[in-house]
Amino acid sequence: MLFLALLIGMLAGVSAPAFVNESVSAAPMQATALDVIINEIGWGGTAASTADEWIELYNPTGSNINITGWTLITTGGTPNILLSGTIPANGYFLLERTDDTATSVPADQFFTGAIANNPAGDGFTLSDELNNIIDTANINGGSWPGGSAGSTFSTMERISIGVDADSNWGSNNGVTRNGTDVGGNSINGTPKQQNSIYALPTPTPTNTNTPTNTSTPTNTLTPSLTPIFSLTPSLTPFPGEVILSEIAWSGTQATSNDEWIELYNTRSTPIDLTGWRLVSNSGGVDIVLSGTISGNGYFLLERARENTVNDVSANQIYTGSLSDAGDILSLSKPNGTVVDTANSDGGSWPAGSASPNFYSMERVLSGGVAAPDNSYGWITNNQPATWTTHDAANNLIHGTPGNPNWAFSVTPTFTPTITLSPTLTLTPTLTLTLTPSITPTPAGLRSVIINEVAWAGTTSGLSDDEWIELYNPGSAAISIIGWNLKAADGAPDIVLSGYIPAGGYFLLERGANLSDDTTVSDIPADQIYTGNALSNSGEELTLYDVSNKIIDTANGNGGSWPAGSSSTYGTMERISGTADSDSAWITNTGVKKNGKNANGGDILGTPKNSNNVGPTPTPSKTATPVSTSTSAAFEIDPRPIINEILPRPGFDWNQDGKVDVFDEFIEIKNLSPIDINLSGWILDDEADTGSSPFTLPDVTLKPRQRIVFYGSQTNLLLSDGGDSVRLINPKGKIYDKYTYPIAKWEDESICRLPDGNVFGAWFADCTPTPNLTNTREGNVPAMPDVNYESPVCDLPDTIPVDFFLAECHGYGANVWNPYYWDQNGWQGALTIPQKTSKWESFVE
Repeated sequence: MLFLALLIGMLAGVSAPAFVNESVSAAPMQATALDVIINEIGWGGTAASTADEWIELYNPTGSNINITGWTLITTGGTPNILLSGTIPANGYFLLERTDDTATSVPADQFFTGAIANNPAGDGFTLSDELNNIIDTANINGGSWPGGSAGSTFSTMERISIGVDADSNWGSNNGVTRNGTDVGGNSINGTPKQQNSIYALPTPTPTNTNTPTNTSTPTNTLTPSLTPIFSLTPSLTPFPGEVILSEIAWSGTQATSNDEWIELYNTRSTPIDLTGWRLVSNSGGVDIVLSGTISGNGYFLLERARENTVNDVSANQIYTGSLSDAGDILSLSKPNGTVVDTANSDGGSWPAGSASPNFYSMERVLSGGVAAPDNSYGWITNNQPATWTTHDAANNLIHGTPGNPNWAFSVTPTFTPTITLSPTLTLTPTLTLTLTPSITPTPAGLRSVIINEVAWAGTTSGLSDDEWIELYNPGSAAISIIGWNLKAADGAPDIVLSGYIPAGGYFLLERGANLSDDTTVSDIPADQIYTGNALSNSGEELTLYDVSNKIIDTANGNGGSWPAGSSSTYGTMERISGTADSDSAWITNTGVKKNGKNANGGDILGTPKNSNNVGPTPTPSKTATPVSTSTSAAFEIDPRPIINEILPRPGFDWNQDGKVDVFDEFIEIKNLSPIDINLSGWILDDEADTGSSPFTLPDVTLKPRQRIVFYGSQTNLLLSDGGDSVRLINPKGKIYDKYTYPIAKWEDESICRLPDGNVFGAWFADCTPTPNLTNTREGNVPAMPDVNYESPVCDLPDTIPVDFFLAECHGYGANVWNPYYWDQNGWQGALTIPQKTSKWESFVE
């Protein structure tokens, strides 16, 4: 109390800083087609092997472009590549089929599936993470307009950055070539080098390093493409770029104690793992990593001794042990961000085996992208042809430590064998014998739809008896083994198992346990799930296929449920043939109903039956010409989203000459294919910071444009102690909301990754990128060597105001520092925390 009284006395008469509303220019950013082009295709393979196909992308712009989450697919559906990585400014991105042997030039990513040869040909479509088409190649179909197989194996090269047309493609001229194939033959192509038939122009980069002086207040909100700085790439990876690749949890034939774990770097550049941590939930393994993992390389951890794997040197030795009964492994960065997991569902290991076989557990990798960590993402290595290394007793190790996994080239497809009889007998196998045909991986989005959601339960007293119905509108049965139905908050999170017949339904019932089939008592469930109930205030449901691609959503724009009732317990039914939007759903009122609840009463819904017809959905946008491309487009309810939040700045982001709370910002992005006017929309935060909601100005965002609102304009004070930011439409509906945790460090923003993906995850350790693509890479720009005034200083805004004013306004500078009290003779009379940082002192 004496300590507090002294502080208050010192601070008497000191007033808080006045927060002035300084308007600054808000600058949206728009990406355009041909920012990345399909530049060269080796569809004929090489002289060494016709299977050694490769594809080259080119970035003709002056900025790095992150293509994580983008897709490159053919009209025929194979290959279908989920991209991951970054293309440097004026640089190339090389994709090689199966492994890194197609060319001697290091690949940036691998893919599976053969490219069709002439005369049939095929077409490629390159789309970003929101399915906006960026470029195409031979999209009109027919024979490839360039390149050849047979004797020359020349590639098909882009003539110019212009649009895709037969006249804009040609064949490598054989004069300019780069690289060799696995047989040592020169490649008649130019992988990761300028094409032979045209000198692609190198654009002059725009200098974005000189900040624009916006210290003069302005109300101009003209969309601008100029960010205030450019990013410098670093070695900070995106999630999944370092993966748990192989685990010998049972040891080797030499001894079951000789366990080993392998990490794999899916990107082509090295990553410093120093300070990273690999830990098991049982505590049997807790490894602080040290060292660097090379690009597309391996990091081998051997237990206790170097010769666990006798002929491959360990990158690190560790102690502890894994449980043969199963462990959950978690790989995290020094700041605690989880990068990857193994066996995250708990229970027994999903693959591998103990004595006498000692098979390793290998991660499935397709096109350079790791499979999800579930029972379908791992495979047992029981293939002697892949075993080349030896254990401490010189026995062959039944795995591939330090080498490509067998599972990198094998995609296990669990496909039902169907017996046509009054009942359907399902026998999961690893074959592709389909009678009738079943589509293991649908080519189109909404090939399966979320058709009905009983989010309120079935009746009074049975509000937890929820059920969800999926529907297959197609003409072929679809396997959904390994698919995932997940809410944005993580509950429920259902790994699906089974198949949906053509034109048929799949009923998911929530039960007290996995044998509780009473939710819809007179209709057998196709699958029972457990876990947390859906929130009656609204959830975002997303259906993913086995490769983690989005198939459909329900209430994908967030906020309250657009239909259904917690008073009548009527379900939320999808209007047939509609994309997910608020107007695509109706409430079942009992006009058409079937099914009984656990008490034998009627259900206001239609489980495993056609929905009520419903009205024609209200158009949510003015009709706009759409692409005639044959690739599927995923429609998203037209709306803006919160894309990035910076609650604790340490740089002059708004360029007003000061570093203060007014540099806090919120970035909004337009996801829709049409213009959106933000007039009347509201930004608000929920913390008790004294700030009022901010009504957005009359500004129009073009498709995929973004706009940044700084604290100096909004007067929204984002709490360092955690806060909720909301985006509310003019009618008062919450269209987006995110609650971020405590902001411990300056200049770590909270952002969506992939950028702008409404279904993607939020990360709390992003590099601030106002008006730039979100990333966890790069560095914050350095402050100019001038005397920047910082009237609000660097302390977190969660400390008591008296401490805040004492530290930041001169009367009690460095009051947190014990040295101050020592020098003034107070240390003997007061107990002052012996800390050296402001943060630790004020927490104590």
